[in-house]
Amino acid sequence: MNGTMALGPANAPLVSVIIPVYNGERYIGRTIASVAAQTVPDWEIIAVNDGSPDGSLAVLEEEARRDPGRIHVISVANGGVSRARNTGVANARGTLIAFIDQDDLWAPEKLEKQLAQFSATPSLGLSFTNESVIDARDALVRNKVLKFDPTTCRGMVFSHLVFDNFIPVSSVMIRKDLFSAIGGFDPQFAFAEDYDFLLRAAREAPFDFLDDPLLLYREHGENYTYRKIDIITRESFAILDAWKAKDPAFFRNNALKYWLFKLKFWYLNFRVQVKKATG
Repeated sequence: MNGTMALGPANAPLVSVIIPVYNGERYIGRTIASVAAQTVPDWEIIAVNDGSPDGSLAVLEEEARRDPGRIHVISVANGGVSRARNTGVANARGTLIAFIDQDDLWAPEKLEKQLAQFSATPSLGLSFTNESVIDARDALVRNKVLKFDPTTCRGMVFSHLVFDNFIPVSSVMIRKDLFSAIGGFDPQFAFAEDYDFLLRAAREAPFDFLDDPLLLYREHGENYTYRKIDIITRESFAILDAWKAKDPAFFRNNALKYWLFKLKFWYLNFRVQVKKATG
């Protein structure tokens, strides 16, 4: 995607924040509060209740009553996180889209710093940030956990991203026109949907990052990495092998990276299974 970008039509928010929600009543209020605490006012929240059987909808409706002009709730039948995010974007008024999961938090300056990137580089397609890890009580567990190499994590990053999904989806801000051009999230992927989405975006536009840990990723026993690692692995391998079929020469030239990528997933599976067995 090339060209310049207007940062929002008249009377529209600059950034539409999309939050897919499924059984999120425990944390979603804190997540919304971290968006509301941003240092820039030009945002809207579109929270998509994905058929939650718990009390998520009641919490969301209460949040919307507090700020009806900027917090919007959409309820849909359960269809998975990809459909929920796509529904949110379809109803977004902003020209920039930001994603945050129902249990994560943002630092107050997150949107402001990413907006500065887009203003400075009109051709930028997607921005992401570093992250810290917090626990169920918001206590810091690990600070600034990711390492970004500017030579591989900035610009056209596909050739690096395909073998190392280094982008936390809850840190992403993307141009809405780029999101639409690549078709959004693919509903066939339930747990590795971000990997597929980011690879398709990386083929089309330059990325940039902020090394500040502006995302606070919540680690708890309900995270999908622990509960669904087998499905995550299967989907990730399917995505990787689909790209391999499209460009076999690239994968032949990067055979070692390809097998190391798969080895990391096998090792992660092993660690998770050991953790489950040992309690």
